[in-house]
Amino acid sequence: MEFQPPSVSQVEQIIVQLYESIDPHFQKSAQEYIQNLQKQQYAWDMAPQLLASQSVNSQFIGAHIFQVKISRDWNTLPLDRKKWVRTELLGWIVRLSNGSNIVVTKLCLALTAYALQAVPDIWSNFIPDFFEMLHSGVIAAQNEGQTLFFESPLLEFLTVVPEEVLRADLIGERKAKVYQELTNSIPRVFSTLRSLLSEYCGNLDRDIILKQKCLRCLQSWILYGVPFDSLYLLIDNVINLFSHESTNDAATEVLVEFISQPCITSYQNTVCEKMLCCMTSDWAKAQMVNDADESLPKNLCRLMTTFGENFYDYIAKHFLRQDVIVYMEMMLMFAGYPGYFGQDQEISEMPLQFWYLLQEPLFDPDIIPVNNVDNDTVNGEDAVTSTLHITPDESRKIREMSLVVFRRLVEILRSKIQYPPDVEWAEWTKDVKEQFKIYRRNVGDTVMNSYFVLRDQMLAFFVDLAIKQLNSPGRNPSQWQDLESTLFCIKSIAEAVDHNESVYLPRLFGAEVYGMLPLQGHVRLRNTALSLIGSYADWFKSHPQYILSALNYLIPALSDAELALSAATSFKEVCDACRDSLVGDIDNLVNMYMVVGPHIQPREKQKVIESIADVIQALSPDKMLQPLLVVTNDIIQAMREAVLRGKQNPPQYRDAIITQLEYLTCCCRGIQPPDEKVIILDDDEHELRNEGSFFDPSSVGLVNTLLEITSNIAEIWYHDSDVIEYLCKFLSIGIRTNSTILSIPFEMIVSLTQISFQRDHHSYWLDTAAKVVTIHGSNNNYGTALRDMLAALTSTTIQHIRCQADMEQYPDIVNSYFSVLTKYLQKCPLLLYTLPSDMFKSILTFSVAGLGSQERLALKSAVTFMGEFIGQNYKEEQFAKGVENVMMAYGFEIMRELLLGIGGRLPRSFVLSLATVLHKITGRYIEASREWLNILLSQENFPSPHVDQYTKQNFAKAILSTRALQRFKDLVIEFSIKCRDLEDSAYGRT
Repeated sequence: MEFQPPSVSQVEQIIVQLYESIDPHFQKSAQEYIQNLQKQQYAWDMAPQLLASQSVNSQFIGAHIFQVKISRDWNTLPLDRKKWVRTELLGWIVRLSNGSNIVVTKLCLALTAYALQAVPDIWSNFIPDFFEMLHSGVIAAQNEGQTLFFESPLLEFLTVVPEEVLRADLIGERKAKVYQELTNSIPRVFSTLRSLLSEYCGNLDRDIILKQKCLRCLQSWILYGVPFDSLYLLIDNVINLFSHESTNDAATEVLVEFISQPCITSYQNTVCEKMLCCMTSDWAKAQMVNDADESLPKNLCRLMTTFGENFYDYIAKHFLRQDVIVYMEMMLMFAGYPGYFGQDQEISEMPLQFWYLLQEPLFDPDIIPVNNVDNDTVNGEDAVTSTLHITPDESRKIREMSLVVFRRLVEILRSKIQYPPDVEWAEWTKDVKEQFKIYRRNVGDTVMNSYFVLRDQMLAFFVDLAIKQLNSPGRNPSQWQDLESTLFCIKSIAEAVDHNESVYLPRLFGAEVYGMLPLQGHVRLRNTALSLIGSYADWFKSHPQYILSALNYLIPALSDAELALSAATSFKEVCDACRDSLVGDIDNLVNMYMVVGPHIQPREKQKVIESIADVIQALSPDKMLQPLLVVTNDIIQAMREAVLRGKQNPPQYRDAIITQLEYLTCCCRGIQPPDEKVIILDDDEHELRNEGSFFDPSSVGLVNTLLEITSNIAEIWYHDSDVIEYLCKFLSIGIRTNSTILSIPFEMIVSLTQISFQRDHHSYWLDTAAKVVTIHGSNNNYGTALRDMLAALTSTTIQHIRCQADMEQYPDIVNSYFSVLTKYLQKCPLLLYTLPSDMFKSILTFSVAGLGSQERLALKSAVTFMGEFIGQNYKEEQFAKGVENVMMAYGFEIMRELLLGIGGRLPRSFVLSLATVLHKITGRYIEASREWLNILLSQENFPSPHVDQYTKQNFAKAILSTRALQRFKDLVIEFSIKCRDLEDSAYGRT
């Protein structure tokens, strides 16, 4: 509906309300009014009237209306009005060139939007034209006695053009013309920038502003992508401005972008010479610590870090050069920048990535050669030395100096990650504390990378330092921060240290360090010490004589709430890695658990239980049962009590039963072999699995008890999805394990699954059924039970999910049900065809309906099942004929749903999956597919009103004549784009 055009004064009153009202309701109504105004045709004429206002806010809205109208309503303008818009925009840019910068910028954005629409038919060569039109406009104004400065609007326009071009969705000829326009304009643009950067305009404040604008413009063109030959001419100007405080920020941005360009590597020597001279100048060194303004050292650090990250090979090759030595000194100073990171400064983290990159070329023989060189040698690695002009003596000196540099680096980094005194730490905000912790982790990564340079030197340094810190005379017991940071560094390099190291780690884990660590207080120090043990679990595996002393340090901490997580995590890592070494001490471990277990928090207790079960798993089968019974006895008793009391008050005991189920699941997970994945059992393996411990009276008693408890849980808490989720997790883990000790027998779990799913429709029961089929589907002895389970689950699911709306309301059930069907297809497909015919038809009808679901989870699983169903491999002729009969009955509906999804009913992300299913249909049933496609695509507006009959016929012909899957997918994607009316958009091609 077209609004009655308001007067400009009425619109200005609304703008005042928008910007000046403190009432959010008034602001919102004003914003909605302006947005509606922009949709009207008369807004084209309202824009220049607002630009003529004396109010900057009105001028801004006027320019914004132009930009919005050009972007949205370009096609509503006749040719003469399009030219009028250009004239208006250029005129207002000239008239307001001395005015508000935000208005000029908005006008330049509007003019850029115009240019991108008008190229190439209405306005070609728009950048040179803008130069000329702006110059003519300024001269005309000067002839009328006005003094206008054209540089500011010129720079604004030249800045926004490359930015908007990169953002625009340009395709085809227009894209090529616009990019060519920018390429052709580079010489003139850069000539202008060079003049403005090198000249003084006569007014200091205006000169600073112009220089800043020039730098911002240059950065925009660098980001767009400009040849090095053009950029290089301006770099000296930028470097000169880098050393001026007023232009340092802008110059930093330009230089960072400049040295980050991929094309720069071809001009490495030239660029590095200039940049090193700039970064190691006396002015730069004076900015290393600037108490008055941290932005200057921060900019310098950012520039130097970016340089190092792009030219680390160059730095390594020229490690002995004086300017590189100065550069390295400055980088070390930045790594140790004064103050705590996050609280006092944000500089010391910036160079960390550089040190990681530098260590690689320093020890790469292709960059810094290792071998000695004979003057007559021209082949092999020695030839590399000649090519690089690095003598053997220089190579040796480079490596010696690199050891010195990295030794200083790790000393600095260790000191930087020290926690502040407790009183000071307590005053930090939560965000700053988290920032500091992240910084510590990043430093840990840098320390580990430095280990590859220093190797044993680093380990020797840290272990000796820890011993020195512990034995320091007059040491204040409350000052733990320095020792903690040393242990943290040792922990950080654990992944890189050789498991056979036998010099320094025995001293660390022996009496000299761990034998002297405090056993009370010092929470952060002890947490680090506990975590350090876990990080060296593989080392303990190679040095089992140190395991018990490490566990003696870990175990008391399990019952301390502040230390329990670190202790339990390390305990699990040690038990997992060293299970074979610990089997002889299993009784001690179990007795330890009986003592400390009642005092451990639930989360940590899960880890401890799984850890002990890890060790139990390493025992021979005849020795596993007794310690396992001891560990599970308290769990079983607690579950019995929770079940007994839960019958009267289920909500009150739900948390207790969940906790015990988690314990039992962890125990069951722990007794699985470390390399075990999903176990697939055939007939013979089922026989073997049922031998051994299953016939032990205690084992039988345990299994019967578990069956009774799980049945009661499923009945008492049948409506509680959380309890059922944890119960099904336990059952699924038990199905997977080779051991029968904590597993519910097949017949019982099938029965429990059927009954429980009928009782309440939790998707977790379907997930459990899918796991049962995965493990037991290959066993012919279980065919009848598996078929009956599928029939029961299908009957319950289809009764519960009766329509498309139900599918979208219960996507988890639909997803899990299709997963069950897919597992049957993969493991025992014949069982599907032994179902009653009515039920089998219901499954197919349900599956076809799933292909039209708008809920992503349900849709994905439906498409997966359909792909599996159509793609079945048949070994028996009778089976193959049966599948073909099914496809003849349902293929038409399946294809209809696939085409509707491809045509736009379903999200674009599913088109490839749908294409794969369609490819299988057309490949196996080509004649039927030809008939179905002919019938479906001949329908008007099917599958979309955006494709005509000719397009549909060509699509059908193309997909029926190709068997290459990738080509088939490309054809389907192309057709889908046309169906969605996205053919002429960049979005359609993404």
